Amino acid sequence: MSSQIICTYDFLNSPNAISNASARDIPTILSIEANVKIIIDHALYLETSLSIFEFYKSLYRWKRQVTSTFIPAFSYYSVEFDHDEEGAIVSMVPSTDQGRIQSIWGDERMNTVFPLDTLVMCLSDLERQLRFDLEAYFDIQLDAFIRHIPYSSSKL
Repeated sequence: MSSQIICTYDFLNSPNAISNASARDIPTILSIEANVKIIIDHALYLETSLSIFEFYKSLYRWKRQVTSTFIPAFSYYSVEFDHDEEGAIVSMVPSTDQGRIQSIWGDERMNTVFPLDTLVMCLSDLERQLRFDLEAYFDIQLDAFIRHIPYSSSKL
């Protein structure tokens, strides 16, 4: 049986909580949250509330680095948490042709390895769908926001 991974999210703010006029308003951008779930093989691995624009920017930056010959690690850190000691809130750790999803808040008992192309497709589809849903739900254009969304990376 092959392993399955599903990522879902539900916005927690009302559709009028942000507008294109807020594209440079960092406190407003960071206040927009979604309940994010990662389900692995029909079992809940992670359920948490995230600053969804910040999470989106991590996906966006990762996807821009992916090529047919290079799959970088994906890591989501938040400017709201000191991550130097604990690690990434959500990460995808690739090896030669496999990888795994990890979270400092995830179910430690789950350590499922996936084919790397499955994880790349999952994260790429998540980025594409999240962009579409953010723009549709909040009636915004993410291109106006992207450079203003805070981004935090590992300091190690």
